[in-house]
Amino acid sequence: MDYRGQIAVVTGASSGLGRRLALDLAALGAKVVAVARREDRLKELGCAYRVLDMADVDGFVRLLEDVEGEHGRVDILLNVAGTNGHAPDEPWQLAITRELFDVNFFAPYAGMLTVLPGMRARRHGVIANMSSDDARSPGPGAGDYPASKAALSAVTESLSYEVRRDGVALHVIYPGWVPTEMGLAAVEDGRMQMPPKPTRRTEDQVSATVLGRLGDPRVDINCTKLPLMAPMFRTLAPRSYARMRASR
Repeated sequence: MDYRGQIAVVTGASSGLGRRLALDLAALGAKVVAVARREDRLKELGCAYRVLDMADVDGFVRLLEDVEGEHGRVDILLNVAGTNGHAPDEPWQLAITRELFDVNFFAPYAGMLTVLPGMRARRHGVIANMSSDDARSPGPGAGDYPASKAALSAVTESLSYEVRRDGVALHVIYPGWVPTEMGLAAVEDGRMQMPPKPTRRTEDQVSATVLGRLGDPRVDINCTKLPLMAPMFRTLAPRSYARMRASR
């Protein structure tokens, strides 16, 4: 894509992959609107920003409507914001899962429904949603985080069939493991084993892959290849797969 002059909304832009993508889009000439909770960090980006907790789904819809009203359109929507699920020793609580789904699924889904009509009418637009390899091969735990990402992956793929004929591209991003605040917390506090080297990527690597792929016909943006083997391993050797996954 030629990003010059494109109106791009990036959620989760105060840190990690959201921040990297917002900075790189701006460097490529896009007019970026960064969205996150921490205003002090948003100010450091040097672009337009909106302060919002993504658990406020209705607030995110209003924010996107405001951006459309101010700029006339949204060309690119990158739903990067996300939150982890239950901690390993934390009692499972439905309230925590509901809030997680608001951030990881309902906010990006509502965002898509908000901007897609305009994109389809203009026959131009790209939406990319940040998923996780856990959505394709979940491990032990409460299951709320992989479930929310699996739901986001599924709805993105389903909608992609509906909108591609109108010139709109939808993507699911599988970044691998990245040493962001969230990724490091999963290893240090969540007792997740450090993923193998072939599945690790830096923020710069993920951003380069994503921005090099936005707008092409393929829905999935796989930043690493090894996790693609997991579903096949599970099918061909279910017992070995289960033992391996349970140990991680």
